[in-house]
Amino acid sequence: MKKVALLIVLLAVGVFGFVILKKSQAPAIAATYTIGILQTASHPALDATREGFIEEIKSKMGDDIAFVIQNAEGSIVNVHTIAQQFHAKKQFNGFFVIATPAAQAMAAIEKERPIFIAAVSDPASIGLIHPKTNVCGTKDMIDVKAGIQMLQELLPDAKKVGLLYTSGEVNSMVLVKEMHNELKARGLIAMDFAMSSEADIQAMVESACSKVDVIMTPTDNMVGSAIASIAAIALKYKKPLIVSDNMLIKEGPLASRGVDYKAGGKQTADIALEVLVQGKHPSELPIEQIQGGQIFINKNTLDALGLSIPAALKDRVELVS
Repeated sequence: MKKVALLIVLLAVGVFGFVILKKSQAPAIAATYTIGILQTASHPALDATREGFIEEIKSKMGDDIAFVIQNAEGSIVNVHTIAQQFHAKKQFNGFFVIATPAAQAMAAIEKERPIFIAAVSDPASIGLIHPKTNVCGTKDMIDVKAGIQMLQELLPDAKKVGLLYTSGEVNSMVLVKEMHNELKARGLIAMDFAMSSEADIQAMVESACSKVDVIMTPTDNMVGSAIASIAAIALKYKKPLIVSDNMLIKEGPLASRGVDYKAGGKQTADIALEVLVQGKHPSELPIEQIQGGQIFINKNTLDALGLSIPAALKDRVELVS
């Protein structure tokens, strides 16, 4: 009888120990929210946008939010494939899409869950803004007038401005149109140098260098991805390169008066929290403009071109080397 009782006790201890062991090996509690991040391509501005979004939202939510990140690496086919895959998975509470192609692809198939956009210049022109929209976030429309004013102050003798951009990027086309209007209003000559693929870059930049006094680019994904080589060619031909993305200045362009993309990512994260945590519908929230206005100049390029910063700009310039 004692042996039977002892056996029962040992079995009970064994079962209890097994339960304790299983409990100690239980997986961590899953995050309450999961965001699918679709990035159109890799370059400094878009990478900074993603980093700013994740940093800001993690600072508020900690481990209560998780991310699945996919990068289309500049392929429109990949953008649409990833968007389809995200749409099919019910685990996602929302989607963060970076740059116009990603925003278009995701919004075309996802009509219910919230889509948070960033690095999109003109969301209204591509049909993202309407009374029942599930899209909210930020836009990176630059101040074209102020950018060209900076160009004239920095390069007062420049008369012919070459506009270098990708012909297939909607955001670029919108900005180029505004640049044309502003340049014409100031008595400057605008010349288009539109690229359709990366294979066009060298020939198009060299063509621009042979015909214009200065090259200017809108916010453009292909330009951003190839900025080091574009800047090197422009410098070889002693042509100033003005860009619209502050993150690119360290790669060799002369100057920029653009927007802060990391700050834009953080700004979009705060908007996402209004939807996810506070229960607001995206249609209730306006698309916010990313803040900007600081002028960045690459000191090495400035010196190589034999230029100096005019007194009217000195208080607004941050030098990068």
